[in-house]
Amino acid sequence: MSLTRLERTPDLIERQVADETFLLPVRGALANTVEMFALSEVGQFIWSQADGTRSLDDLVDGVLQEFDVAEDQARAEVTEFVEKLQAYGLMTEVKG
Repeated sequence: MSLTRLERTPDLIERQVADETFLLPVRGALANTVEMFALSEVGQFIWSQADGTRSLDDLVDGVLQEFDVAEDQARAEVTEFVEKLQAYGLMTEVKG
């Protein structure tokens, strides 16, 4: 299991509209853009679990327990989602 845990950045506004979650960066490189991120149901779940106490493996395990998906698909999708959020500065790694 990975020792690196994942954490949401506090530099954004999170809003629920109907059944969707939207993320709007307020600091950093994306703050000057008009870019907003809409999260799918699985994305919302991963986002809510990335609280600094869970590793990538933990997030994959959570998706496997919560959704009807094969392990290889869950790992690929969680990894891709996390890497995308990290690239945009919306999720960071906490070592320890």
